[in-house]
Amino acid sequence: MLRAVIFDMDDTLIDWSEHNTDWTDLRREHLRPVVEHLLELGCELPPLDNVVMVYSDINRAAWESSAPPEWIAPRQIEVLRRTLEQLNLDVGRLDLGHLQRLFAWGPMPGVRVFPDTFEVLDTIRACGVQVGLMTNSSSPMWMRDRELEAMGLLQYLDVRLTAGDVGHLKPHRRAFEAVLDRLGAQPGEAVFVGDRQHDDIVGAQQVGMRAVWVQRGNESVVDGITPDATIEALGELPPRLDEWFPGWRYPTKGPAAL
Repeated sequence: MLRAVIFDMDDTLIDWSEHNTDWTDLRREHLRPVVEHLLELGCELPPLDNVVMVYSDINRAAWESSAPPEWIAPRQIEVLRRTLEQLNLDVGRLDLGHLQRLFAWGPMPGVRVFPDTFEVLDTIRACGVQVGLMTNSSSPMWMRDRELEAMGLLQYLDVRLTAGDVGHLKPHRRAFEAVLDRLGAQPGEAVFVGDRQHDDIVGAQQVGMRAVWVQRGNESVVDGITPDATIEALGELPPRLDEWFPGWRYPTKGPAAL
């Protein structure tokens, strides 16, 4: 019985191929409200560009430090805290949660929903199957929700988690187990769909889920990794579910369906 389909987010549901804005420029706009608020509080800070450089260096180091077997996830609020400490601010006297809320994360220029995403999600939800999302992001899910809401995707997703929320990056098993737990589904009752072979396919399979690789562009098969199915677009997913879960499109609903 199919109870849930769980998706990766970036380059699975939404297309980053046309995003070409420089990340330094983006971080400048993300951090500007934080810096302005701190200056209003009377904090001494270097110019905004220096703050951006410190934040970027700490963020990069946090990602580079994540390694097997634990795959500890970077957390955006921790990167922000370390940035403020390096700028010689007394973090203990600041409302770090409020500062994180000021961080101006939002929809990214050039990022779009893949053309067939809505149709596939509509089909899955209409058949009574839950939809989950697990993304390897250091940001909390409420921050990524800003993008999902702007793109019209938020309403389709029953459970959403980031690696920063869970504490582990995919392919760590806890990243997948956390979503399954929230959905109330067993691994054999769920399918994971993602574009990264190591993170998504290996990670999902190690907890007992079927894993579908969305092969975007010319990405080649990685030796030793065998997805349960390979598709080039999300529109190819429902037929694969038909093969594995016959009748999933027509779920029974109590005694009247017997």
